Amino acid sequence: MSWVVEKKNGIFLPEINWHLDARKPASNVFISHAHFDHFGNHPSVLCSEGTARLLRARMPGKRKWKTYGFQEPFEISPSVKGVLYPAGHIPGSSMLLLEKKGERLLYTGDFKLGPNLTAEACVVPKTDTLIIETTYGVPKYAFPPISEVKKEILQFCHETIDDDHVPVLFGYSLGKAQEALKCLEGSGLKILLHPQVLKMTQACEEIGFTFPAYSEFRYEKAKECVVISPPLPKTSKWLTGISNHRTAMLSGWALDSYRHHSKGSDRAFPLSDHADFLDLLEFVARVDPKIVYTTHGFAQEFAQALRDRGINALELGAQNQLGLELQINPPPKSNPPTSEFESHTNVSPHSILSFTTAKENAVKAESHTRKVEIVSEYFANLGPTDVAIAALFLSGHAFTRASQRSLNITTKTNRQAILFAANANETEYKRVRQHEADPWAALLSLLNPNPQIGQTLENFRVLFDTLEKSPNPVFQHSLLSEAYRKLNPREGKSLSELVLSKQGNAIEESVIEEGLAKRFEAPIEAVRRANLRCADLNRVANATIDRMLDYIPLQLFFPLKLERPAKGDMDFEFLSQFQSPIWVEALHDGLRCQIHKVDDRVELFDTEGKRITHRFPEIAESARLIPQDYIADGTLVAWKKEQPLPYSELEMRLKRPVEDLFIGEDVDTLLWLFDLFWCNGDTLLDLPLNRRRRELDTFSVNLRLRISPVQKVDSTDKLPSLLRDSQNRGNGGLIIKDATKRYDPLSLKPSWYSLK
Repeated sequence: MSWVVEKKNGIFLPEINWHLDARKPASNVFISHAHFDHFGNHPSVLCSEGTARLLRARMPGKRKWKTYGFQEPFEISPSVKGVLYPAGHIPGSSMLLLEKKGERLLYTGDFKLGPNLTAEACVVPKTDTLIIETTYGVPKYAFPPISEVKKEILQFCHETIDDDHVPVLFGYSLGKAQEALKCLEGSGLKILLHPQVLKMTQACEEIGFTFPAYSEFRYEKAKECVVISPPLPKTSKWLTGISNHRTAMLSGWALDSYRHHSKGSDRAFPLSDHADFLDLLEFVARVDPKIVYTTHGFAQEFAQALRDRGINALELGAQNQLGLELQINPPPKSNPPTSEFESHTNVSPHSILSFTTAKENAVKAESHTRKVEIVSEYFANLGPTDVAIAALFLSGHAFTRASQRSLNITTKTNRQAILFAANANETEYKRVRQHEADPWAALLSLLNPNPQIGQTLENFRVLFDTLEKSPNPVFQHSLLSEAYRKLNPREGKSLSELVLSKQGNAIEESVIEEGLAKRFEAPIEAVRRANLRCADLNRVANATIDRMLDYIPLQLFFPLKLERPAKGDMDFEFLSQFQSPIWVEALHDGLRCQIHKVDDRVELFDTEGKRITHRFPEIAESARLIPQDYIADGTLVAWKKEQPLPYSELEMRLKRPVEDLFIGEDVDTLLWLFDLFWCNGDTLLDLPLNRRRRELDTFSVNLRLRISPVQKVDSTDKLPSLLRDSQNRGNGGLIIKDATKRYDPLSLKPSWYSLK
């Protein structure tokens, strides 16, 4: 009897109720290796002894471990035998061979048939059913011999050091980084390891692997050393702290014309810990299965390649990739259960019902502390992927703010989808509306209270990605109505709020930030500032889990939250708080805005984050004349004959239709720059104001972009006269700043004060 295989929370074997490499919590789970994309927060885990040691280092916590050595037989369930075989992917990686009633099934997980410098050599057993990972399942991925790649890596390192630069090799902290380390064995090169790489290398040594001599990374030691690091953006604070460095990405994708993985790196080398196309074919030939299920990467293409060779092969889950079956006619309503509890006795933590319950409880909680506790407790029950999705959805957004993506679904389309899913009409809605004050609650109450289909956070994520690409409202309606059929009224409310971006019941991002910090024992300040820089709770959640918060760069072409001045007073008590010399600038009577410039692209944003570049093309054109790439803060003023005009002149231009603007015939403008947030790949927010201004002062300005002058006065007695002079020149007053403070719009204590 052949095996039944489903693509459901990883790979699911329903006959024995076991999941393979599940990301979402499950009771019976086999984990093939210790990479996070194959692991979740499970109460118990079956894996190799080596994988268990590595997972304990990566994800501490209490869970039941079932560990076995390679080729050590065991019973996974009654009358079902199991054996683990080395997969050759990373240290401890294993394949699972199962046998029931004489029928064998082999699940490879990620594997490599050829030699790997830091993994147990792959062993290939015979099987009847094969589930094979096909990341590189097309012919163009044929990797060169590892000896050749090693030679090229060593040449890169030696040449870089000879040029008085520091070579930095990028590889994932577990697996690829250790293989890079072994590539350097016998080279005589001194090696420094990034903290994450160091931690995982030491964990690999504990399970019996050996490596050449290395040291923990220190900036002062970097010269004439090779640095091994996880992949980092070129703007990373950690990376930019290494003077005169050159980077190289180690990845199988380096064969693909440097697409994706080499972006931002100086070089890329095709060092892979996966099987290439030829090894995939060889592996299938050795296994000699009756049927092959392909999964991951080029699964569809490799399944076709096997069929072309006369092998029975299917892409796993191809028949329902989105889980959104479109139906023309809505199904009839089922009888409601006697209570909601009866229909959800075993609620999965990654379900939409659990998400809805956590969100409702957090909204109802009166204290900020209790809200944080509820969110943190909810995160504790989720795997890494679901934590990232939940953090975003709790904020009331279907997509991250930084992505600037939207669904563009009208209230009418959403309403019609709910009625269609409920098999209801306007008459039924009006009848319910008579007894329900809230029109949305009345509409959602029409949904089936017991849909019998549990929807997950991942289902919502896939739905939103699909909705965004919908060609028209008809397709949107079809997708939405099908989704609402699978939800009860409470869950339907969660979907409706996300689809329409209704923020009334969203959780404040400060609560979500603290919830992440509390759950993963991260510094709350680091979490908040990471979210400030990138405006991406999904990314912040992943970085919190991976302890990579400090490496999140400032998001380009997305408006940064601005620090606003507090109102100051011209009296002794207020002025006595400032130490000499006092940093004083003009308070320009204009429009506060920030400007982003990279290469020839320039964008202007107002204080509300709205794009206003199209209204001031002359400013954008002048910004391109400055050679640096930058994000700067400033004030846009109306300007004539070297004198500021009242803000009302600028306001008139802002109110006019864009098509009525004629540059040269309209009011002229000038942008005064007074702060610098980012320059040539470096994020400057953590530097004090005087350091940021020092960098800004190196800019070659022009007639339309100028740097606002700073006066440093040694006594508060001079401030009244400076205020009068500034106002006589047409300015609004003065700004007093603390030049020693970093840029922190999240701080409750202001570092800027306005005097008028």
